[in-house]
Amino acid sequence: LGFRGTEDLGGGLRANFMLEHGFNSDEGSATAVFWNRQVFVGLSGSWGEMQLGRQYTPTFLVHATYDAFGPQGVAAQQVLLGSMQFSQAAAIRANDAVNYRTPATLGGFSLQLMTSDHTASPGWYHGLKAGYASGPISADVALGHFNNPAIGDLDTITVGARYTAGPWKLYELFDKSDSGRGNDSRGLQASAAYTLGSTDLKLSIAESRQTSNAGAHVGTTRRYGVGFLHPLSKRTFLYGQYARLGNADGARAAVNGATTAANRSAQGADLGIAHTF
Repeated sequence: LGFRGTEDLGGGLRANFMLEHGFNSDEGSATAVFWNRQVFVGLSGSWGEMQLGRQYTPTFLVHATYDAFGPQGVAAQQVLLGSMQFSQAAAIRANDAVNYRTPATLGGFSLQLMTSDHTASPGWYHGLKAGYASGPISADVALGHFNNPAIGDLDTITVGARYTAGPWKLYELFDKSDSGRGNDSRGLQASAAYTLGSTDLKLSIAESRQTSNAGAHVGTTRRYGVGFLHPLSKRTFLYGQYARLGNADGARAAVNGATTAANRSAQGADLGIAHTF
């Protein structure tokens, strides 16, 4: 459930805001924190946009953009994040964050810079995202630094690319996470969407490996996903996806960022109707 708005202040300056709250639509439950998604205010103009509040990190935005399935669902890219990155408080959104985006007038190049208050509980995030988009090609790289006093610092590099060729959209996604006190992870995913008539058919394959500080393999996860998106109108869509994961070397990954017993397989499916406004 979200509210967003913009106000023209004159002279090319605009005030912007967003308030979002997530809940489970099947039975109405939600987290104890209200407005638990993005919540920010900002100003924008010819110089770009500055935003203050709870916002998506540059690291997560690369994950969300360069996946044929997008950021949500059992076949989405979450398996690449690794247990250490998922355990960070700011893995997806950072609290008390200051975020700057360059304007869309730089010949296809873009830059995003974010830092969050170091007193934000229980950890904070600093990062940047640099990108280029022109015609059928788009690519981004994000550098992130997570701090969580409970488990130590984590440094990440995330790279994504997309190429459009006729009815095909091809995606590549790579993620690298290095921890001072926990496991390191490396993940690679290839995904694609093919438009058949008005329906998008999707598939992906991903692998994530974790190593200890001593260099021992402590987890390998492979995930396969298939799905579709079919429009019923301009704003209403049927969607479905299925994913299956295999774990080895002690890995415990399951769908949607959950965990299972070590070395067990996991699977899941989504089927629903989406309305956009």
